[in-house]
Amino acid sequence: MAINNKMKIKREAKEAEEPTKAERKKETKEKLTRGGKIALVAVGCAAMLLSVSAMACSGVLNEVKKEEAYHLTGGVAATVNGTNITEDTITNQIMSYRNSAGYTEDADWAKFLVDQGTTPEAYRENMIRSVASNFLIDSAVREYDITVSDEEVDAEFERSAESYGGVDKMMEILQQIGYTEQAYKDSLRSSMQKNKLREKVAAVDAPSDAEVLEYFNQNIDTYNDARRSENLLIKVASDASDEDKQKAKDKTQEILDKINAGEVSFEDAVKEYSDDTASAKNGGDVGYDKLTSFVTEYQDALGALQKDQISGIVETTYGYHIIKCTDVFKVEGQATSIDQLPAEIRDYIVNIIESNAESDAYNTWLNDYTDKAEIKINEMPSDVPYNVDLSKAAEAKDEDKAQENPATTADESAEKSE
Repeated sequence: MAINNKMKIKREAKEAEEPTKAERKKETKEKLTRGGKIALVAVGCAAMLLSVSAMACSGVLNEVKKEEAYHLTGGVAATVNGTNITEDTITNQIMSYRNSAGYTEDADWAKFLVDQGTTPEAYRENMIRSVASNFLIDSAVREYDITVSDEEVDAEFERSAESYGGVDKMMEILQQIGYTEQAYKDSLRSSMQKNKLREKVAAVDAPSDAEVLEYFNQNIDTYNDARRSENLLIKVASDASDEDKQKAKDKTQEILDKINAGEVSFEDAVKEYSDDTASAKNGGDVGYDKLTSFVTEYQDALGALQKDQISGIVETTYGYHIIKCTDVFKVEGQATSIDQLPAEIRDYIVNIIESNAESDAYNTWLNDYTDKAEIKINEMPSDVPYNVDLSKAAEAKDEDKAQENPATTADESAEKSE
């Protein structure tokens, strides 16, 4: 496990009693509020756009699969260059998100819309424009003759699986959200096609040294005092016994004693003993802390080291570490030359500038491409299942208040009854 890529802050879940229905509902909504909503929408859109690509030539954008019981109106929500986006496609997409997010009650859905500062009509229009935009991108992929081979897809599939710990583990997770292996590969192909399109229509020049230096000085606090480190890890399983933990710690201490006694260099010790095999290939190097994320214990220990200093034993959720600080980068005032920046930080900034410029160029191209399209949005049927009375949002607020402070609410109720 490469520390620089995967040593994220982890929090171990504590055992708890079985939550009530209300607690589960609240927990689900809180998790989604912290970013899960976006992920659900992205997954839903990806699944739907697979059918968009398949059906575009027939003149209709196909519906996503309906999994919940709700009313469908039929009809056409919009047309994009003469191709129909069916009302049921939009309804299924919105309801898929609504149900997955836990907003099954109208009051909860109304509160979500109000909190987002939107209405059912505006939410529907945004969904239509999202589908239309993706349809136009698919059209551009064909227009610009963008292709992705099966070999490229398979290679990307394997790379994705590595980050999950293997194909079986990855598919176990993906199947929970409705993906088959082929569907996921189709999604990868679509994503790769769009990346190639982006590269073709939004190519940008590499930034000059002056631009890199200017960006660094504007964001100097982000990169200044960066520490580079090497890491030796003796891994400990999360379910290891106290005895096994002590054995691992004793082994780490023996290695540290050898290093401190000069019997072995830090780099040679890493190659011989470290369980972090990815970094061990590079002498334990995990790069600069300002360019990645380390678990808190590792970061705190590294922050206390100066160049060439070696830490004591540092315990994290991964096991026991010995850390060597190999460089401290610091500029007083402002940098005056590009040569003052370490190559890794310079390359990192170059990638940011290029990515920002590419995004701007791509958005400009996409806006122009969309402006040339003929998009007609029809009026929303009044009986679509996501069309709710927004005044119901007050009911959800009252319910949330009751869950947060049930004792006070009970007292208030008693007072009213008296």
